[in-house]
Amino acid sequence: MRNLSYVLAMAVAVTAGCSTQQASTPQAPSSTPPTVNAPIEFRVIAERNPAGCTRFDAALSRVHSFTATGDTASVTSAGGVTSTMTRTATGIYTTDFRLGGTTLRVVADTSSSPKTLAVTEPRLGCRWSAVAP
Repeated sequence: MRNLSYVLAMAVAVTAGCSTQQASTPQAPSSTPPTVNAPIEFRVIAERNPAGCTRFDAALSRVHSFTATGDTASVTSAGGVTSTMTRTATGIYTTDFRLGGTTLRVVADTSSSPKTLAVTEPRLGCRWSAVAP
């Protein structure tokens, strides 16, 4: 008779949607906090550039993704070209990369709010910049 009472109690608990275990362990929240090294997306725009700089506008105007990983970081263009960046100061990373035979300097400043990305070409006087949304 005792086993029958236990079986009936279990059946009622299951149909009612109850658990037979005590909820003594706290559950983790369903939403997780953002990752510290989460990628930052930048859309670079031209800043009053000379006519010779416009050839780079199409490639640079698409979204670029920046990811910091300690003393280094990486910036990836919309076309999938990735360049490793070096930390030059706290929260500031730089790299040079070549685009169409021209060397461009990329500087990401994650120490300020909002975070910024600047692309320059000093020979022609070109400059593009972005602010993280």
